[in-house]
Amino acid sequence: MERFRNRKIAVIGAGVIGGAITEALLPYCTVTATRRKVDRLERLRQKGAEITPNNLSAAEKADLVILAVKPGQVIPVLRNIAPACAGKLVVSFAAAVTLELMKKATSEARLMRAMTNTAVLVRRGYTVFCRDDRTTEEDMTLARAAFACLGECEQVDEQFLDVLTAMSGSGPAYIYTVVESMINGALRVGLPRDIALRAAAHTAIGASQLLLASGKHPAELRDQVTTPGGVTIEGLYELEESRIRTAFMKAVAAASSRAKDIAAEVRSAAEREIERGGNHAENQAGNMPSVK
Repeated sequence: MERFRNRKIAVIGAGVIGGAITEALLPYCTVTATRRKVDRLERLRQKGAEITPNNLSAAEKADLVILAVKPGQVIPVLRNIAPACAGKLVVSFAAAVTLELMKKATSEARLMRAMTNTAVLVRRGYTVFCRDDRTTEEDMTLARAAFACLGECEQVDEQFLDVLTAMSGSGPAYIYTVVESMINGALRVGLPRDIALRAAAHTAIGASQLLLASGKHPAELRDQVTTPGGVTIEGLYELEESRIRTAFMKAVAAASSRAKDIAAEVRSAAEREIERGGNHAENQAGNMPSVK
């Protein structure tokens, strides 16, 4: 991590996720954050980030370029910053746009795709990533050091990223629904709201940490707290009556299906953008869309 402190990182598109990534990286390295409306980055500037509306200049100064733009902006932005990315690692956190498509927009950069979730705000994100065949071991070391600032990370095959967008990227919304339901249940029987919130949240945190630390199947851990005729089995019976497991399985499947549909649409749009633009070198002098 000491070597990482000397690195310079550009975060192109410091919106919600990009801003959270910037904030998580700031204690460990120099970060330049970009956004078209640069006044919205004032909070990051106060925390130590360099800010600019100029994507190209940010990329020029960086050892690592992180794209946190919307999927439809990936190809235009990559074309814009391509001259500054030759021989550098570029990591895209945008959904759907494949490494193959990115390579057509910036053929001289080394590329990765990554997906994370909003827990990077507290450095507890789960970041999955894949790499193209040109990335080096030094690139892997640099990327893993950056991802470690966000929380846990894991390398996966690119084919799984669309599903993981629905599973991990959308997953906090499912967990918040469970926690909210637990809070409401506690309110119904008279527990004060603040105590109910802390109890539900810490229960979710503790259960998750135990699951990861134990290596056991969730059902085995559940059985450890389920005694005959006890409190837990009564609650589980009501959950089973509501078909809660089926509901969550359907939710993940539906979100995954939608993610794949959206990914297909985004990829088609990116391919059309590439066809219209031709060779990215011919477009580098043009005025490309700014990051929102």
